[in-house]
Parts: sequence; structure tokens; C-alpha cells
Amino acid sequence: MACNVTAGIVLDCRDNVGGIKTMWVTDWDNITSITKTSTGATADTITAISGTGTFYEYQLIRTTSSYTSTVNASLEAGTVFYSDELVSYFNKMEQAKRNILKTLAQSQRLAIVFEDNNGDYFFMGETYGSFVTAGTIVSGLGLGDANGYNITFGALEPYPANQLSGSLASIAQGISVQ
Repeated sequence: MACNVTAGIVLDCRDNVGGIKTMWVTDWDNITSITKTSTGATADTITAISGTGTFYEYQLIRTTSSYTSTVNASLEAGTVFYSDELVSYFNKMEQAKRNILKTLAQSQRLAIVFEDNNGDYFFMGETYGSFVTAGTIVSGLGLGDANGYNITFGALEPYPANQLSGSLASIAQGISVQ
């Protein structure tokens, strides 16, 4: 199968900002189906996520969290896959947060939806699931230093994260969003 270039990219407006605002996490096994658009410029946009259980909201501190997807391509092996990384930070060391983050770190496969600061939503770990890859708990040294949890989530996927057609709450079916 030939992979022919079928479109270009034009210079866009400068109406974009960086950073991640919020993320929602559920067990990957809670997802029973994902519906996507099939053609055109928006092909593969997720229009519905069906399942059971709950997507739990994790509010992120502005300018502390980011998403990166790295293309891993081998001409020799004929392979391409994507390494996704969502870096998150949660203020204030406390037992309740420690317990939640410990459970996330022990989980084998998570489904993560995140909203960037432009109001766009993306699904990370759609095919194989996401997982905690690293983390640090920091007390800080000075009175003005960070005190909290740095947690990095990763995913190894055949494609980059797909965008949702709306908010998670608007496309979730049978799975609650809290």
C-alpha cells in the first residue's frame, strides 16, 4: 500500500496557547467502544466514548502540565509508533492525594482524556492504555518552593492521540464524568 500525500498545511493564525488545563482518568477496561468520524479533514475525530464506570477529573495548576507525542520511526524495520507523555503536577503533599496517585501508579492500563488551554480535548492511550512512567514527591526547601506531586503518564500507541469532537461530558455514553 502506497502512502501518498493528499493534503498540505497552511500557515495558521496565532490564536493558540500552550499547556494542559484538566485531565480525566478511568480504568482502560471501562471503555467498551469508541466511535470516530471516517472521512475528510476530521477523520478519526472521536465522537463517542461508551462504557461503564467513571472518568475522574484531575484539575491541573496552570503552567505546570504538558503533553508531548514523539514519533518513533524506523526506515529499516518499516515501523512507526508514538510515545505519548502527559506531565502533571498537583500542589500540596497530603495523604488523600498520595493514596490516589499511588493507585494510579500501580494501574496497568488507564484511559486518559485531557483538555488543553485552547479548550480542545484529546484521548491518550486509546489502543493500549496509558500508565504512570515516573513521578516525584517534592517538599521544597524554601517557603516559596513547590510542595506536591509531579506525575508523568505515558502511552505507546500506533497513532498520535485523537481529538474529541466536543467535551468529554458531551460525548461520554454510559460512563459518568466527575
